[in-house]
Amino acid sequence: MKRPLIVLALAASALAPSGAWAEPPTIAKVGELPAAFDDIGPAVQALKGPGGRTIHFADTGEAGFRPVLFVGGTGTSARAFGMTEFLKTMRVQLKLRLITVERNGFGDTALTPGWGYGDYAGEVKAVLDHLGVQRFSGVAISGGGPYMAQVAALMPQRVISLHLLAAATERPAGDSVCKLAPEQLAAALKPQVQNPQAWWAFPKDSPTHAIPGFADRAYEEGARTFFIHGQMGDPAPEAAEVMRYCGPLADLSQVKAPAYVYQGTADTQVGMESARTWQARLPNLAAMRVYEGEGHDVQYRHWDQLLLDVAGHGDLTAVCVKGRSQALPKAQADKALKAGASLGVCAWAKAS
Repeated sequence: MKRPLIVLALAASALAPSGAWAEPPTIAKVGELPAAFDDIGPAVQALKGPGGRTIHFADTGEAGFRPVLFVGGTGTSARAFGMTEFLKTMRVQLKLRLITVERNGFGDTALTPGWGYGDYAGEVKAVLDHLGVQRFSGVAISGGGPYMAQVAALMPQRVISLHLLAAATERPAGDSVCKLAPEQLAAALKPQVQNPQAWWAFPKDSPTHAIPGFADRAYEEGARTFFIHGQMGDPAPEAAEVMRYCGPLADLSQVKAPAYVYQGTADTQVGMESARTWQARLPNLAAMRVYEGEGHDVQYRHWDQLLLDVAGHGDLTAVCVKGRSQALPKAQADKALKAGASLGVCAWAKAS
């Protein structure tokens, strides 16, 4: 029996010809005016956590949707998942609710000396308990990987599935960065931390440039992370985070939930070695999604596939077939790709 396909209905807009505009409709044609505000993104909330420390978190909050804990890359705030909302229509179609917990010294969150992975996992648990979330899927990007590992190790029975996109593990023994004094590392990081456009600079050939407004949203994320509560680009929190990567990765042996790893072979920031480390340490690897020739942006380029996987459709592949965004069983997807289809929703194909 053939598997039914999922057609992804994505919003599209058309631009009026240059110099032309539509006459505003009359009030009679508009009808009743809205009674509620439109969503411009979830607010950052505060919660008193372990030891009285203030935790900051954000939650898209849709009742009845599958909770997804999102851990952004190094140097990101509680609103970093907003950079993935270029596929919000698809996220909502698949009924996924995103929750993120801010890390030490970033965004609204004060820097606490000596804070580590275990502290983060405890703060995540406090937020999930506060929200009444019993089970969740975990999604980590880049430098968020080791934090997600600690969360999963602390609450393995609560993890529905684990998703690691271009995710770091731990710095190798003898790494030169790990031999630096914190002040030295902070001085080296200062020029980037104080310039969000440099911090979030993707190469010219990055597919992220095809996403309308993505670069500006990324720069705003950098400004929020390093400047939002008056810290004025202090590099100390980022230096502490980088030094944290010198520590060991959490023991994942009790994490039995299906895990997915996403990795580009041309990634110069988080290489294939990290992907192989995840592969070796995850007890239940459901899929190793390796993208030939792609760099440190697979997390955005293949966010559509990630959404399918998180929603429990890991056996389906997001493809664009003759102008239609579809989710097909692997055999059908492979056949379509050989016949000229492209990976991902059609917005990628149109952009290229």
